[in-house]
This record gives sequence, structure tokens and C-alpha cells, in this order.
Amino acid sequence: MKALSIIAVVVFTLTLFFIFVLGPVDEAAAVGWAFLSMFFAIPYSIFMLVKVNKLNKPVVNVHEQLLQLGDLKDKNIISEYEFDQKKEKLLAKIR
Repeated sequence: MKALSIIAVVVFTLTLFFIFVLGPVDEAAAVGWAFLSMFFAIPYSIFMLVKVNKLNKPVVNVHEQLLQLGDLKDKNIISEYEFDQKKEKLLAKIR
């Protein structure tokens, strides 16, 4: 992860350098560096978005939720059948 960030900074800096320095002299080189940067930046951005989304998922406390379901079943708010269905869904999360 850290290596990708360092590579991104280096590629971005080189791209800006070549666009502004080589742009007036050699347009093809400047465009090439711009495309190189773009081809690195797009997959890197997608990778980071996926990673951040995985980190932002709430932690499921299955034990606490099972206790709450048991309380609801004891108070006859949910049936035994509903309790068993919800319990299986919760247990499937930790398997």
C-alpha cells in the first residue's frame, strides 16, 4: 500500500514536470506521460475505493445481536421460527 502511494506521487510529479517542461518542446512526450499517469491513476483509485469501502463496514457483534434476538423471542415479539431464521443469518456472517 505504501509503495503504491509512493509510486503515485512520483508518477504524478514526473507527469507534471514533463507536461510543463516538455509540453512546449515535445507534445507527444507530454501526452505520453499524461496517458501513463492516467493508466496508473484509474486502477489505483479503484483499488483504494474498494479498500476503503471494506474498511468502513460496521463490525457485527453477533453475540450481542443473538442476545437481543433471544430477548425478543422471550417477550413473544418474534416467533421461534423468526428467531431461528435470524439466528442462522447472523451465524452465517461469522462462518
